[in-house]
Amino acid sequence: RYCAFVQFDSMAKRKSKVKRNPKGGVKKGDKIHGQKKGKKGEAAAYITRAQALAKLQLPLADFRKLCILKGIYPRDPKKKAQGNDKTYYHHKDIAFLRHEPLLNKFFELKTFMKKFKRLMGRREIKSARRLEERKPKYTLHHLVRERYPSFDDAIRDLDDAVSMLALFQSLSADQARDIPVDAITEATQLYQEFQLYVIRAQALRKVFASIKGYYFQAEIGGQSVTWLAPHQFAQDLPAEVDFRVMLTFLEFYRAMVKFVNFRLYSDLGLAYPPRRDVKLDSSSADVAALEVEMREAGKAQQLQSEQTEKDNADVATGVLADFGDQSEAVAMQQKLAESNRMKTTFRGLRVFVNREVPLRPLYFVLLCGGVAEVGWERGASAGESAGLGSAFPVDGEAITHQIVDRPVGSFDVRPGREYVQPQWIFDSFNIGCQLPIAPYAPGRTPPPHLSPF
Repeated sequence: RYCAFVQFDSMAKRKSKVKRNPKGGVKKGDKIHGQKKGKKGEAAAYITRAQALAKLQLPLADFRKLCILKGIYPRDPKKKAQGNDKTYYHHKDIAFLRHEPLLNKFFELKTFMKKFKRLMGRREIKSARRLEERKPKYTLHHLVRERYPSFDDAIRDLDDAVSMLALFQSLSADQARDIPVDAITEATQLYQEFQLYVIRAQALRKVFASIKGYYFQAEIGGQSVTWLAPHQFAQDLPAEVDFRVMLTFLEFYRAMVKFVNFRLYSDLGLAYPPRRDVKLDSSSADVAALEVEMREAGKAQQLQSEQTEKDNADVATGVLADFGDQSEAVAMQQKLAESNRMKTTFRGLRVFVNREVPLRPLYFVLLCGGVAEVGWERGASAGESAGLGSAFPVDGEAITHQIVDRPVGSFDVRPGREYVQPQWIFDSFNIGCQLPIAPYAPGRTPPPHLSPF
């Protein structure tokens, strides 16, 4: 026993003589082994998600929400010091999150929920209601200004925002999935206001109907904005989709689109938000509920846009005359001519949409194509031939085209008007002129619907 103790004591003394590096790690006599692994170089610039949660003292759900709102995403470093199965973030991104004012709001909300659950567990309902009135609230305005320093930056990122609004405006509130009613209502309102701007500015350039929905592309501020609007069917919410993440994206996009809509309406000289017609809004007339106020307010802007079109045409002609047949001048003139054709594709027509035809995309495309008035049958009461908000009934004498999607013989044919399938509207708009009616007559197989993208 004595010999073993002496041997153990001598080993301990030898270990105690090893020099310690003040910066960390064991100094073994050379500079190569004096630094710990992952403490210097590229590996030190990244930390795992668990380390980030420990630094910020946040649960995983709040960390995900904060990263989405701030626009911070995981990285894929070349050297993964902690293993290939970990999620890595840049060290500067996490340091950036530590100074975010929303972090304190999350702590306040966590404290509020503890107090609220305690009062509800004690069945102190009155105290819980008084506490709920003082629930901490936060806004995302500073994040919008931070992520989009200029208006052009916001327009470039508008594709995902409008697509998300169009998706949620087609859903219904679901308490089991924590989809609130106010989120659906505000998403629907913002999407309709954006559609109304596109109508008034006549900024729509392409449309395509697919099995996923309707693809639209508008030109706003010289940049193309493309979004997808789903079909108006009862949506089956898949179980594997985490709607909490999608609602976080929706929360930021709602704040962003408010800023964008306000700027777009201001450029047109219109008040924002536009007033809504309560009767049309209750009857699900969509954009038509906003059209009432905008018709009068947009008359002066419409005259101004017509003058602007003439000025642009004169400028293009002058450039072509000055620079001859140069490619840039020719391309400029062709682009102006194409946009002007789309704005006047359906000018002078009076169109009636049957109830079996999807009204929302057709109404949007028709107004962008220059139609003055549109009538529809959807939402009509028993014994009536037109829905609430329709410009005219189905037996109106001034109707030039009627959109039907029924076999021949299942509807009354009235003289003096053309009967076409819905695809005629989309194909004519993409071409920029009214296509022949015969291939799109009811009962016939229409030509292939080609994508303009």
